Order: sequence, then structure tokens, then C-alpha cells
Amino acid sequence: MRIVRIGFWPVVLALLFLPCSLWAQAAPMRNLTRGLLWSGYRSNGIQGKTEGMTRSWTRLWDAGLMYPGAPILEGDFEDYWGVKESIDFADRSTHTSQGEGIYVLTKDENGFYNVSMSNPRIVTEDIVPMTYDASAGPEKDLGVRTVSPTTGAVTANYWPGAPPVVNDVTEIHNFDYNRYIPNDTQPEEILITQWGTETGIVVTRKAKAWGYPDYDDFIIQEVILENTGTKQLNDTYLSFFNLPRVSRAGHMWTGWTSGWEDVSTRVQDDWFKYSEAPNFDGHADLRGKKIQYVYDGDYPFDQADDTGEPARLAEAPGNVRNSGLLKEGQLRAFQYIGLALLDADPTDGFAQDDEVYVVPKNPDQPAFPFWWQIRSLDDIDTPEHPMSDEEIYLEMTGQGTRPISPKHPQDNPTELMNMGFAQTYGPYDLGPGDKAKVVVAWVAGTGAEFASSGETVDIFGWSRQPGAQAQVPDGERALAQHLDRARFAYANNYDIPDAPPDIRFTVESDEEGNNLLSWFADAEAAEDPDYMGTAEARDVAGYRIYRSELTSMGPWELLVDLQTGTHSYKDASSLAGFSYWYSVRSYDTGHADWNGTGMAIPSLESGHGAPETRTHLQSIPFVVASDKKDRFEDPVIVVPNPFRLDDIHRYPGGSEEIRFVNVPRRCKISIFTVSGDLVAVVDNPVRTRSPIRGETSWNQVVLNFASKVSTGKYFFVVESLMPGSEGEKKTGTFMIVK
Repeated sequence: MRIVRIGFWPVVLALLFLPCSLWAQAAPMRNLTRGLLWSGYRSNGIQGKTEGMTRSWTRLWDAGLMYPGAPILEGDFEDYWGVKESIDFADRSTHTSQGEGIYVLTKDENGFYNVSMSNPRIVTEDIVPMTYDASAGPEKDLGVRTVSPTTGAVTANYWPGAPPVVNDVTEIHNFDYNRYIPNDTQPEEILITQWGTETGIVVTRKAKAWGYPDYDDFIIQEVILENTGTKQLNDTYLSFFNLPRVSRAGHMWTGWTSGWEDVSTRVQDDWFKYSEAPNFDGHADLRGKKIQYVYDGDYPFDQADDTGEPARLAEAPGNVRNSGLLKEGQLRAFQYIGLALLDADPTDGFAQDDEVYVVPKNPDQPAFPFWWQIRSLDDIDTPEHPMSDEEIYLEMTGQGTRPISPKHPQDNPTELMNMGFAQTYGPYDLGPGDKAKVVVAWVAGTGAEFASSGETVDIFGWSRQPGAQAQVPDGERALAQHLDRARFAYANNYDIPDAPPDIRFTVESDEEGNNLLSWFADAEAAEDPDYMGTAEARDVAGYRIYRSELTSMGPWELLVDLQTGTHSYKDASSLAGFSYWYSVRSYDTGHADWNGTGMAIPSLESGHGAPETRTHLQSIPFVVASDKKDRFEDPVIVVPNPFRLDDIHRYPGGSEEIRFVNVPRRCKISIFTVSGDLVAVVDNPVRTRSPIRGETSWNQVVLNFASKVSTGKYFFVVESLMPGSEGEKKTGTFMIVK
């Protein structure tokens, strides 16, 4: 049924006083970030973003099916990995969805309909967030205590012997630095959310992911319904409700949120497809895989081809244009994102699960895959309140009033538009104590998969390359490939070829002002569980060091390939005052026979999508203090000299910083005009708790802080305050050109 809302602010004001939680801030939330595909999960059923209806409600700490995953503001990211560099809108554009949720649709023996709705916009008041007790579940022996090397915060909250999880999403890490996966019959990261409904149905959702290359492009979700009440609930359905919007990723850098309030037709240019629709014309390998997916199209009323949403810097705000982080023509909406069925048939058992489940009365699942058009905030077709529970139930189960031709399944849309979609499973007859289960996978793909043969896929780097737009359609083939891998992982009871361990490393500055990376040898003693007890088990063969000069997302450049036995590396090409991000990845020898299957496994590299695999705070090398510098044995240098207002003669990001290098660890620097007027005094260290450095910097602000210096030639005097050289001075000149 088409819903036409009347008025905006009266609706909002009314909702503010309802007991239901429209934007659901109260429900605990954690982000699944192990692979390249990231998503947030709340214990009220919402997945991803809870964007609500206005720009001001946009939540920037919920991962909205981010692909690739990128630093998230606040909440469940910065708590563990530190406050990242400010890059405004430039990195938010990997969110591909406005949010997902789950509907539980029931009908009791009296014919009373009930819909418990976890919609990214509305959560019904009967839903009660719960905390899943892993110690009483099949995960009781799973997990390790993991700690962020950046902040020291514990990043998981369940492992055997852990304190009880209270009012939180249960997060289990089946990985750690410098060791292979502890239990290779389970994925590396598991987030478990649970909530109750007024009918007595308790929903448990388990989201699972790996960080292994080739297995990091999907998230597997197991959803269980349990009737904990006393009533017989026949014809119960479970529906996955989704609001994908890949094109939104291509517009956030302009300064728009591209949220519900954005009704511009230009951002409603996505294609929506279901692999089993009569008019399906997508990749042949997807036919029969029960997947609904979305990707960006070419807006027909734009003279230029905007497939993949190439950036146009003329449309970006000044802070984005000047950051240097966004490149003209860089693709911002290149993803293919889809939801696919993995298993809904309990007759042959579910992976790693011995429980007994009710068989759905309809053998063809999903029973009802739907599309609904979203034209604007006030003009939507998606079934939700103020429709009655009976109307929503009928709509979600193919018995509603909206025309469907043919009834099951629908034809795919034949025009570019903004849509929501759902997959409804069932019906199940659930008596007290009965359970039903569905397993699905969120899968992603991009054209980067086939852009460079034999190399690690660098999605962000590929999106900046000339010619990437022509490769965007290859994302559909990648989607099919990644879905096949998800299906293999599930069919093989979650046992897949194990990638070598993450490497815990540090980045420090040395005396020459270069970055020095170091790590321990522990990974070389790690044993691959697939070959435990054999000579092949200790298979770590070396380390590859990658560097980005732009962001923690990349683009990545391979600096060096090191054999085992080497545990440090000096980045001699790093320059003091410039920002760098690093990833140290182990790789193994490869194997001729995996697990006795006869399948050869090439050399595997550790993952690169998770926060654990790279630095998120920029590493800016500086010159370390030394006795030689305290005695002025190294010449004092001013950098940059001359300073100019261009990218060559100043530091990135429009910085006006001027550095004085090779100075004593305690000194005073006085700066004068050519006429002898004192302009500024700079101390080293700037603060008593500053790192011990053989350099200091000046931001060109004059003594009284009233202004900054103008173009001209300047003199400096460095006076040592160190015992042994106290009172000694060095002088020099530098130029500022503005």
C-alpha cells in the first residue's frame, strides 16, 4: 500500500513523544569490522545506519554497509583506534545503505496479527533489547581477549572467563596478533544481538566475518526466532527489510548527506535486481543464487556519464577541494551490494548447529522477495506505521493491496529509482519452545577485483585511477564470485583456507627524521591449524610492508618484501613533517594440498581491511633529539625554505608550519625581521609533556597573536638551554613568500 504522509514537522514532533524509539539511540551498538565489508549492529534489530528523517540525525558512527570499511567517527571505533585525522566528507562516502532491519510477523490462534518492526526509521515499542549470554550458548568456548595497540582498550567483550556482558552487543574475536585463528571451524569475528517482542518471540542474530583476502567481501548472518511464549503462533514470518542506496556514496563528498530529506532525482539513479525475477538480465552466474542487489547507474539527464559517481571538484565544498584527498574523476559509488539466501532448510542441518528447527511450510525460500519505491520523505511504498499490523503482515507476505505482476516474484524495476527491498521467509508454525532459522549473506563487489592481476586488491586506490569507470560493471562479476565464496564457506561448515596472522607493529621516528617500523618474530612460530603436527604448519615466509600517503584507506604502495628473520624496516623515503599510514602483512609459503582435498592453495597474505591490520592515526616522523644536536654538531635547518603558498613549498593540507631542525632538546628560538624587530619566540619543547625532539615548529603567528607574518626575509637565533652548551647560539635566515 502506498503511504502518502501529510506534513513533516507535526509528524516528527509527535514521534518524539511516542514510547517507540524512532532513531534508537538507546539500543547498544557495535560494528563488525573484520573484513572489507563493515556493518553496525544494534540489539533492537537495526543493522547499519539509523539515519532517521533529517540531516541533523545522521549518525556517523554506524557503519552502513561500508565497502571498503573506513574510519568511523566516535562511538565504537575511536574508543579503540583513536581520534582519526579530520578528512571531512572525503571518507564518509563508502556507506552504501541507509540501514537494514528485521520484521517478525505473527498471527496467533485467535487470528490476532502482530508485527514487531526493527525498521531503520521506526522501531516498534514492544521490542526489548537483550544481552546474549555466550557462556550459555554454543560459543561458550570461543574467543580470545584482544587489545588495541593504539589505545590499550579491550576490543572484544566475550571470551571464556570474561566478565559478564551487560547491556551490550556480544562481540567475539576468534583472532589475535601474531597467531593463526584459534578455532578454524568458526569465522574470525562474531557479533551477536538479541531482542524480545511482545508475542514472546526472541530474535537472535549472529553476524560473522573473516579478514582473509578472498573471504573478506561478505558478512554471513544467522537469524533465529524462538517462541518463548505460551501461544501457538502459526504462519509466522521473518523478513529482512533493507534500504540500500549506493548512489548516496557518490554525493556525500559534495556536502549533502543524501539522506531521506534528499529528493533530488539525480541521487535516485540506482539499479535494483533480483536474480530470480522473470526479467533478470544480470550476470549469468547469479541466476539461481537468490540474491537481491543494488548498484549505481548512469543518471540519464546528465550529459556526462556518471556511472560510479565520478567526483567533480567544482561541486565540492572548499574544505574537500583543498584537502587534496579527493581527486577529479575519482569514483565514489562503485559498489555492488546484495543480500543472498544461504540456507533456510533445516532438514539437512545448519552449519555448526545441532539444534532442532521448524521446517517452513513453503519449500521455496525466500517466500516473498519485494521491492518498494521511495520517492521522498512523505511519499513511500514501504510497509510501516501508520498502517495496521494486519495491513503490514499482509503486505510483507504477498497478500497486500499493491499490484504485483507477476505476484511472485516481482519483475525487477526497469527504471533508475530509489527503492527499499525485503526478503520474507516462512511461514513457520511455532509452538511454545519452537525455533526457526534463516542464514543469509551480505555480499559486495567492485571492478577493482579484476583491475590488476596477481596483486592485493586495493579498492580505494583503484577508484582513483584513470579508466576505473569503464571497469565498474565488472563489480557484478566480482559480486557473483564473492557470493560463491560465501556459499563455499558456509557449505564447508565455516572451515576455509586460513590466511597467516595479523602483525602487531610500531612506528617510531629515528634520528634522521624517518619512520622506523618494528615487530616481533612471534608470527614465525605460529602454526597453521590446517597442517597442525606436520612440517608444513609453520608456514609464515615473510612480510610485506605497504604505505599510504593519503589516508588509512589507501591507496597502498608496496614498499618492500622481507623474508622471515627481519623484524624492522626504516622507511628512508619518509620525510619529517609529512603524514604516512602503514600496513605490515605476513604471507605464507602456500600448500600443494589443502586439508587432504587435493586443492592447491597459493601463497596467502594476511588481511588488510580490518583496523588491526593498519595504522589509523597518521605517522608523522620527526627528528629525534640527540647529544650531537644538543651540542650544535649538526647544522640547524629551516624547512620549508622558502615557504610559499603552493603544494611544493609547504606541508600538506594548507599548513603554514615552519620547522627548525637539529636543535637542542631544550632551547629558545627568536625570530627577527631584517630591520631587527622581534617577531616571535619559539620554545623547545613547546609543552613540558611534548615528546623529546631535536626539532620544533612555528605557525607564523607573531608575538601578540594578532596576525601572521607577511612576505619577507627573516633571521633566527637558536639559543641552547641544555647543560654543557647552555648559552651557545646558532643563527640563520629563511624566506616567506605569500
